[in-house]
Amino acid sequence: MSLDVRDVLAPGAAAAPARIRPPLAPDVVFHSPVADYRGRDDVAHLFAKIGQCLTGLEPLGQFTDPGAGGEERHGVSTFTAKVGDESVFGALVQHVDAQGQLTEATLLLRPLSALTNAVDRMRDALSADPLPSRRRTPQ
Repeated sequence: MSLDVRDVLAPGAAAAPARIRPPLAPDVVFHSPVADYRGRDDVAHLFAKIGQCLTGLEPLGQFTDPGAGGEERHGVSTFTAKVGDESVFGALVQHVDAQGQLTEATLLLRPLSALTNAVDRMRDALSADPLPSRRRTPQ
């Protein structure tokens, strides 16, 4: 199970969700600091936008619980990054099923000022390029 946060929060994730490691389950759930999101397309899109928002991602540590006998595995990656000029510390909690697919992820960021800055940037990014599930189809 790869827990390198750079493999998950990659700027190119939306264009190639199959390249995210571990791969996303069809019904993956992502818990952001603001809301919960479901589905491979939306989560891949969010990971790509987060990867653009958090620059200079540097992994600090990886902690894993391998599970028992084919059960879901759990892991946490900690990292530092920048949001604009501000340093941020983060943790990405991951749950991977027996097939090696990411089924659930939770992103934690601090300090609050950097989190607020990241939320503002994500709001702007999603306004300019909405989640696939929220795009209007031409009629």
